[in-house]
Amino acid sequence: MRTLIASAFVLLACGFAGGFASGCADSSSRSSGAGAPPSIPGGPDPIVLRVPRAGGVVSAYAYPSLDSALWRSSGRVPALDRVIAFGVEDGYLAAVDTGGAPVRIDLRLGTVSSSCSTGLRSVTSADGADVYALTAAGEITRFTPSGGSWKFAPSLPANALFAQDDGSVIVAGAQGGRVLVWRVRPPGQGVSDSLSFIVSSDGMTDLAATVSRTGGAVGDRVFFGANKSVLAVRSRDMGRALDVAVGGPVVAIAATPSGDRLYVALADEPALSIVDRFEEDVSGTVSLPTAVRELRMDPLGRVLLARGAGDTVYVISVATDAVVGTVRSEWRGDLPLVLPDGAIALARDRDVVLADPRTLADGRQVVGGARDIWHVLRWNGFRPRAAGLDRPVEFRRGTLRDTTTVVDTTATVDSGAGTLPSPVTSPGTSPVASPVTPPARTPRAASRSARDSAFTVSFAALLDERDARDLANRIRVDGQRARVTTSERAGRTLYRVVLGPYPTRDQAERVGRTAGQSYWIFEGSP
Repeated sequence: MRTLIASAFVLLACGFAGGFASGCADSSSRSSGAGAPPSIPGGPDPIVLRVPRAGGVVSAYAYPSLDSALWRSSGRVPALDRVIAFGVEDGYLAAVDTGGAPVRIDLRLGTVSSSCSTGLRSVTSADGADVYALTAAGEITRFTPSGGSWKFAPSLPANALFAQDDGSVIVAGAQGGRVLVWRVRPPGQGVSDSLSFIVSSDGMTDLAATVSRTGGAVGDRVFFGANKSVLAVRSRDMGRALDVAVGGPVVAIAATPSGDRLYVALADEPALSIVDRFEEDVSGTVSLPTAVRELRMDPLGRVLLARGAGDTVYVISVATDAVVGTVRSEWRGDLPLVLPDGAIALARDRDVVLADPRTLADGRQVVGGARDIWHVLRWNGFRPRAAGLDRPVEFRRGTLRDTTTVVDTTATVDSGAGTLPSPVTSPGTSPVASPVTPPARTPRAASRSARDSAFTVSFAALLDERDARDLANRIRVDGQRARVTTSERAGRTLYRVVLGPYPTRDQAERVGRTAGQSYWIFEGSP
């Protein structure tokens, strides 16, 4: 908890700016939006992944370097259509190939695994490891690194899936004039929560297609378009978060990284509607020269890219909600792409051109770069490992003791000379060196030592077992999920969500910080 309080003060001091590598900047003098000076924010390493569109080896580049790969996969990737998720903890990258089948790339080992399933749609993943999809028969299926299979045949029509960090899946479907939203928790075979929206049928075209085409997730909210409305659900409790009429058929939606605003493109409208999460209404518009068909948000929330006619791409400043200029690029599943320093990677024939983030003028050119699929992630997993981390554990080997040798434990050890007392041997035997055995600790001393060297991370103590298990499912650090332990207090059962124990407090503190949840450390095992 002390760590969280200290972090809060640091954020306040930095103006919630996400700190640049050089430290906190004065928020009053810091530029924002498309006019910000080129700079790469601090944090995990900015990595650009590139893989040939026809399939091949994945290459990783430490941006801004794009001409010298720092890592290449050992396995070959099939021809990809798009990347769908990356998991920082496990290093899994999930993608979809051109046939619609899931592909998983292990960036730690460089291996590639593919599914032979075909006819899949609405492929989704929250962590790059567990991948969910709708089959041609309308079933929800899951693909895991261990190969375990799970399928669920919903009784309601499913059009879109949204994988969640806690391992559940939020499903959206349309039936008549209603949008249905429910949650499934693998490996269960039932619907745990559900919600229904009534959508006006006036001028309705294809409600199901709108739901499947426009959905997305950010933070604890899942959002999607439904004819002339924008709907959102709180994933933590399946509560209604938004139900806003926008005045026309929804074509595309893009959310800011924080989820505070949704930019909505409407059919044949030369403008974007801005839906404010807190006002729960349309708070403004962005005027455009023409109507747009697709939207793509900068991962850092500086600019929004909007696909116009032909190869025209409008660049919209999120800070001012105004068009700052246009660039020319083929619109693909990966490009155009806003890079960590704000430069925009544009697909031009066979090459990739980087547009300056301030002037939008053409800058660096990557010859042949358009033949690759590009993806940006932030990850420290490609950093060189310390040699000691991969060194096998070594145990001291004691000399075999001759059973005829008796150690004179009454002899005095010269601590300054560092020698052992000479062994006393039985007649006819040769002396053999034998280690001195330390005196055994009493049971009380042994238990005290074990307690003092164990530190447990506790995230919550709850009265409801289901709430505790839901929280535990959302916490995973170093490949380990939190677990629930029980204890009795004042005649009531407490369900405590914990990780550990760990041998040192520093290690426990690191785990607590990495989990991204409120926590405290206590000595001992849970």
